[in-house]
Amino acid sequence: MYKIITKYTLLGLRHENDLASHTHNMVLKPVPEAPDSFATEQAAFDWALGNHDDLRHHPEFVVLPVHHMVLSDS
Repeated sequence: MYKIITKYTLLGLRHENDLASHTHNMVLKPVPEAPDSFATEQAAFDWALGNHDDLRHHPEFVVLPVHHMVLSDS
């Protein structure tokens, strides 16, 4: 039997320039210093609010749910 587990990830929104087309874009990138996943949405927000230096290159961030389907014993 399978069950769905939801964890949360933190992605930073960064400004990037495309040199080929001379455009300016906002892209979502993983925050390198952040943990890979958080157990709750609030835990991700708490980490972001407590780690300003780690988010200095990301003027904005989003917290996204990530659903994992795992095999369970029951």
